[in-house]
Amino acid sequence: MLVPVSAFMKYDIGLARSVGITLALIAVALALCVAPARAAVGASKTFPATRVNAPPRFDPTLSDPLWQQGVTATSFQNLTTRASAKLETTAYLLYDEKNVYVAFRVKQPGVPIHAQETTNNVGFGQDDLVGVGLDTSGVNSNVYFFETTPRGVRYQQSVESTRYAPEWKAQTAVDGSSWVAMLTIPLKDLRATGGKNKSWRINFIRNVAGEAEHYTWAYDGLMQDGQPPNWPALTDARWWPTWNGLDIAASGARPKPRAEIYGLSSIGGSRDIFQQPNLVFAPEPVRNVGLDFVYPFTSTIAAVGTLNPDFSNVEIDQQTIVPQEFPRALVEYRPFFAQGAQYFSNNLYVSGGPTQPPNEILYTPNIGTFDRGLKVEGTYGLESIGAMTIRGTTPDQQFDDQAFFFKHALADHSFVYWVNSVLAHEPIGNDSTLETGVDWHDLKSGFVSAYDQVLEQSNLPTSPHEFAYSRTGLADVHRANYEVGVGYQDISPGYGPIAGFTNVNDERGPYAFTDFTTSALDLKNWTGFFAVDRFLTHAGTVHQADFFGTTDLYTKALLHLNLTQTTSSLDDPALTNGVMLPFNQSAFTLGYRDGTPTPLDFTFSAGPFSTYYLQQFNFTTSRPLGTHFNIAFTYAGTHERSLEMGINGQILRSIGVGESLGPTTNMSLALRAINGTGGFATPGVNFSAGLHHIFNNGSELYANWGSPSSPTMLDRFILKYVLRIGGGAGT
Repeated sequence: MLVPVSAFMKYDIGLARSVGITLALIAVALALCVAPARAAVGASKTFPATRVNAPPRFDPTLSDPLWQQGVTATSFQNLTTRASAKLETTAYLLYDEKNVYVAFRVKQPGVPIHAQETTNNVGFGQDDLVGVGLDTSGVNSNVYFFETTPRGVRYQQSVESTRYAPEWKAQTAVDGSSWVAMLTIPLKDLRATGGKNKSWRINFIRNVAGEAEHYTWAYDGLMQDGQPPNWPALTDARWWPTWNGLDIAASGARPKPRAEIYGLSSIGGSRDIFQQPNLVFAPEPVRNVGLDFVYPFTSTIAAVGTLNPDFSNVEIDQQTIVPQEFPRALVEYRPFFAQGAQYFSNNLYVSGGPTQPPNEILYTPNIGTFDRGLKVEGTYGLESIGAMTIRGTTPDQQFDDQAFFFKHALADHSFVYWVNSVLAHEPIGNDSTLETGVDWHDLKSGFVSAYDQVLEQSNLPTSPHEFAYSRTGLADVHRANYEVGVGYQDISPGYGPIAGFTNVNDERGPYAFTDFTTSALDLKNWTGFFAVDRFLTHAGTVHQADFFGTTDLYTKALLHLNLTQTTSSLDDPALTNGVMLPFNQSAFTLGYRDGTPTPLDFTFSAGPFSTYYLQQFNFTTSRPLGTHFNIAFTYAGTHERSLEMGINGQILRSIGVGESLGPTTNMSLALRAINGTGGFATPGVNFSAGLHHIFNNGSELYANWGSPSSPTMLDRFILKYVLRIGGGAGT
């Protein structure tokens, strides 16, 4: 059922038809886009910082007069509907020599208060919450969020690490349809330069779970909403107002040195089976002990090291089976790579094209078992730096890699440039890359231009060229309600850094993309994203042609409709006659109460996929059961047919149950069954379980049976204890 090259014309026709329909849809959407509501507070605003001599007192009325001396924030914006928030929110902000103090008074008459979760850092976004955003650098490089629910359950995020979990305090009180909260955040949990007259950027946020709406005090039309964990966005700090005049002791905001020593034991018939970087489960010698440490040189620059790091995945297993519809997956769970990951990342978000994941010269999930690593990362002034060395000496993982990253960014990110390099030394050869780029924004017109270039030199037997390159440039107009951009990329044959991620090489050609957001037609929210590209090989044959379009409509009755069209064709590298394979899928999702504690979603997709016709459906829901239990359920199926394989398919059924045993303890159970032939999974039953407990001193205990990520059930029990000394996790 392979597609002859002569048939490629019909994909061009289909591509043109998809683009034509999309242009008509975009025209209607842009015509309906209204000017954004007046910003509650913009980036040009400044507020004086008030330092107090004693902590403010907490009571259910927030009656301590100290609160009136600091920043008082009102007039919040509804980021979801792009209108003024209808529910009243008031926030207060103070600080002293040791802590930052934040208080909230929120009212929601007619909207039930949701507060079912009882374990910190579990079920983020399912309950009502309030939070504060702090950018201690003032230039969008040291950004933090701290949030709490009406029950006082705590969450936090940071650009420092996906594992950021320092010790801080939240106090709350509920009175009818109103509730208050007070957050006490130690300065030592934050990377901030000490001295007088310092400036931070600040924001206050609120999640109204019953209406699936997000409030923000600082607002700009370019800020984007999203479902947790994609909201709140750490990158939005450039639109926050400034908090001026802080007086911080040189040692007040300097994080403490910390160390994490783990001990691990694994038993069972599959005791040595672990997930590899390519997601395959395979035998791996068990590591029983290891060390991770962080030593701050200054308040914003630290050395990070590891010896014999763990690769058992117990942390991400907990995240995988936590019972919520959209689990908070960790991109990189290993402490060494997670700490300061933003200082070692690509900066041009469309490198690789808007329809593909971005190309990276350093992609740490590709790096498997390694023995030791050391890096220095952080910021000084307008600069961000990172220098890393990692080494693996096991028989199947012998390498010695170094990475160097540097970025300069103005406070408003109107001008950014970067210089990055990765040197990889492996038994099969050496590979070195040098990346440079620049990004310029005209803040008044919204015009954006950027260019990124990577030069690669290698002597690998798998690479046909000693020298290779990647070049990407774009021009973009980004306004409050829409964005339109065009670009061109040129990736040479043989390009593919060993330590990086490359989607496809040997392609050159243009791409274009656009998106919009509006609350017209009396909708709560209507968004759309559309992209098209056409890439040729350097020999002149068509290599890839794509159209991707998706639009989401949310009604005020909490109904959600998503329509997605993917029209794509890719040449088959195994063939030499120019055969183009179609990867076309038309999909829709019907959702109800998305973004609330009780979502319900059904998705169906169908279309020619490579050499067969593919149909898939997926039904998911999750909900709390009282204040201690949560449950999530999935029923999904895959149906394939072709002349070669005939007709086959699979059915997946899974259920996850979580129990909160207290603010620092939770247990999760997951059961999955897959039956049928074909499809993309191994048939069988998989049961997994996990227990996670955090001790008063910050140390952690994990007890896991099996793995929810495994295609089959693992006869494996892992017990892991992490002894934490010094500062909190990820600080």
